[in-house]
Amino acid sequence: MQIGQKIRRLRKLRGLTIEGLAENAELTKGFISQLERDKTVPSVTTLKQVLDVLGIDLATFFSDLGEIERNIYTKKDRSEEISEKEYKIESLIPKLKYLEMEPVLLTLAPLAVYQRNYEEDEGFGFVVKGRVELTVEKETRILNRGGCFYLFFDNRMVIKNLTRRSAEILLVHY
Repeated sequence: MQIGQKIRRLRKLRGLTIEGLAENAELTKGFISQLERDKTVPSVTTLKQVLDVLGIDLATFFSDLGEIERNIYTKKDRSEEISEKEYKIESLIPKLKYLEMEPVLLTLAPLAVYQRNYEEDEGFGFVVKGRVELTVEKETRILNRGGCFYLFFDNRMVIKNLTRRSAEILLVHY
């Protein structure tokens, strides 16, 4: 990954505009724009100013710069995060720094229930397999394969598998 790409990703993760980053780092919009497109090389001092605004230190910023960023992942790249009697959660892509989204596969055992509070995250869900009952706060709906939902932060979610077969739900947290 190039320095500019990484700065752009961090800026967007922090919800900053080019103008906002430039203003807080006491630099120009044009400089930040060129930096994000790798059209200029910043001095160490200037880079530190930018990274201070982004809330990251130089060592952390450069720690994974040499890693090759991939776009395509296979089943063997998955890692099991949680495995309980009622459900299993698998991370669909390796844990990478600076991810904007975190896709996981929730597999519910037959007739099982999964509960989660969305406190700071927002999320999207898609029923890959099965038939589930979804409750968000006081609203309850039945979703079949292909059904989807969106969750805002500060919501409680309960998913019940309504069948005697496992159900799979793709959850994307961001």
